[in-house]
Amino acid sequence: MLMSLAETAFFRLEYPCYGRLMYKAITIFMALGLSLNFPVYAQPETRESVSVAGITFPGTITDEQWGVFTGSVAAHADPAIALKMMIRGEAGSEESMIQALRRGRLQLAAPSLAGATSMVPELAVLQLPFLFDSPEQMDWIYEEVLPKEFKALFADRGLVFLHWIDSGWLGFYGPKSFANPADVAGIRLRTAPTDAARLTAELLKADVIYVPYPEIIPALQTGLIDGGMTSDYGFVTGGMAAEIEVFTLTRHSYDTGMMLANAAWYGGLSETNKSLFLTAYGDTTVFRAKSRAYTAEVLKKLPQTTGTKVVELSRAQRDRWVKVTRPTHKTLLDRLGTQAQALYTVIEDAKVRFDYDASQNNAVGTDR
Repeated sequence: MLMSLAETAFFRLEYPCYGRLMYKAITIFMALGLSLNFPVYAQPETRESVSVAGITFPGTITDEQWGVFTGSVAAHADPAIALKMMIRGEAGSEESMIQALRRGRLQLAAPSLAGATSMVPELAVLQLPFLFDSPEQMDWIYEEVLPKEFKALFADRGLVFLHWIDSGWLGFYGPKSFANPADVAGIRLRTAPTDAARLTAELLKADVIYVPYPEIIPALQTGLIDGGMTSDYGFVTGGMAAEIEVFTLTRHSYDTGMMLANAAWYGGLSETNKSLFLTAYGDTTVFRAKSRAYTAEVLKKLPQTTGTKVVELSRAQRDRWVKVTRPTHKTLLDRLGTQAQALYTVIEDAKVRFDYDASQNNAVGTDR
């Protein structure tokens, strides 16, 4: 057997000539990568640390979906990645989150559409009241048309648009029903920090107040606000129902979150990991269907669970809302300029295409 290191050192001291020969022999063995039966200490695996930010409440469907995301990354990332999940609002408000993402302090973030308008104001076009004519029309445009437009808009800001994270239809919450748009007047109303939301509230003569999303419940409890606008999914998962008497589901626009990446970081990923972050969150269409079904079920139970009344608009009431809020379209487009107008035109053209295709499909179905 070969000597231990201690024995080798002693041998060199006692027998200098032979010690030098033994030392050379050991050196050659090591150079050739041969085993000397010395203990080998494994180096720790180096994993890139990736910070992910969002604002998600525990126990929600979105929270479950983050579990899908972390599991996918753990199983399939190559090279391996260590995720630092900050999805309980640890990165601050959505505005702070987006700024940190642009500066490279975060690698991935999941802001809402409303939050993203702080960086890309043109996105407020998507929150114009009654922009879409039906859920089917809207879903098709979000899936088939808007990703290309969003990728271009975010690329100019050093970010990569990856995919949507569904949120839901907007409604008004407060101390009374807002089935009649005239009843919003004078209400201390919390709106998202977007031009579309503010213009809608101002047109309705509300007292417009902005507070960050995590501060909505304290603002309701202290009387700083009487109510506000939020998505139906956000309403049932954010704890607001316990503080609110009536939620009016106007469905005047649709709110969606999105997964964004810092472009410089994303560009340096392996091709495997670039593809992975496009799909790690799971099938977004399945998530959307699950989210909507969950929201509808909770809304139906709110009168019994929290005493909150949920008001659906009749056709006549919806038509009244459409007529009253339509002026916001021109006002917003005039304010935001050519890029917003271009996005609006893309959507209007897509609506025509969808309606035409739908009519053709119906005609074929009738012939059969």
